[in-house]
Amino acid sequence: MFTKEDDIDKKMVLCKNILDDTYEILELLKPLIPLLLKMEEAKKYRENGTFERVASLFGEISDLCKEIECSSSASSINFENLGN
Repeated sequence: MFTKEDDIDKKMVLCKNILDDTYEILELLKPLIPLLLKMEEAKKYRENGTFERVASLFGEISDLCKEIECSSSASSINFENLGN
């Protein structure tokens, strides 16, 4: 039988997995970013705010995960090691 605490723990594990995967993707793309930004097409994304929006969304995801962590005293997951 699932309790509310089990549901919260499951959601927190899912959030952690999402952040872990996102971190790994960004680490893999990290060497390419300077090259991509030098491309002519990258100018339109800088100008239309796409890069800023992506950074903002990652920040929001991080903040939401921290909020979930703080609202659940039952969880043993520690988000501090995610680097956010």
